[in-house]
Amino acid sequence: MAKLSAPRNNIIKPPALKDGDTIGIVAPSGRVDTALLQKGVAWLENRGFKTILGKHFEKSHRYFAGKDQDRAEDFEQMFQNKAVDAIICARGGVGAARIIPFLNPDRLKTFPKIFVGCSDITTLLLYMNRMFGWVTFHGPMVATMFGNSPAPRLASEFFQILSGEANDMHFEGVEALRDGTSDGILTGGCLTLICTTIGTPYEISTKEKILFIEDIHEAPFRIDRMLSYLKSLGKFDHVRGVVFGQMPQCQPQALPEIILDILGEYTFPILFGFPSGHGDSIATLPIGLPVQLNASTRSLKMLEPAVQIKP
Repeated sequence: MAKLSAPRNNIIKPPALKDGDTIGIVAPSGRVDTALLQKGVAWLENRGFKTILGKHFEKSHRYFAGKDQDRAEDFEQMFQNKAVDAIICARGGVGAARIIPFLNPDRLKTFPKIFVGCSDITTLLLYMNRMFGWVTFHGPMVATMFGNSPAPRLASEFFQILSGEANDMHFEGVEALRDGTSDGILTGGCLTLICTTIGTPYEISTKEKILFIEDIHEAPFRIDRMLSYLKSLGKFDHVRGVVFGQMPQCQPQALPEIILDILGEYTFPILFGFPSGHGDSIATLPIGLPVQLNASTRSLKMLEPAVQIKP
């Protein structure tokens, strides 16, 4: 089994989520469906959590949930608000990267909190992990997942991981494209957004990592193009393993052949069909945490809790 070379003492874990905590809800990207948002908020409150919405939540600007400065202000204030214990995004869409120039890293870095999202939120997950060393969470969002009657296992996986249980994540339908077992720090998210980090201060780092990749509504030739682009940059040269999501509406039946063609020269294990983000959205994945990829059991195992557990 490969040994970790990335230092674990640089990992900053947020405090665990507890019953009765307050969850701040932000919309850093696209406009939010009010009905689905209300259903998602009710879903959280019915489980004993309090909720707070950003003060600019009712605004919209083109296809965004308000102007960049407003979305950035809500985002930043949720981290500074001492009453807020965890922050979950309402939805993805487009626009998360546009708020980064308006964020003050010095104000953010002193308030590590659970931060959850996926899709367009990939940009912010990687930004906060790369800039501050925080563990962030690629997981379900309030309107798009919790507002759509989530499956019981989605809820159980979500709360187990955020409350501090180290989880062995095994799901039906996951396929091993290449055998092997390896460990490394988990990173990744939506493939399209991973590619847009290239050349930024928060460019994805894949060295000694287990890389998670997912997407939606992308033709196979576009998946081929993006994977080839990452390969040309050397992003697969020192990867410990790769886990692909379910890739809905990307003609997923055609993708294993493309993936093995592009990644054929490497020896790391590869899984396909892992349910996080677009698709079934069951798994909540801790970005920045040591995990083990086991292709024989088609699973990801957290090697330690993703949050700080205090008495």
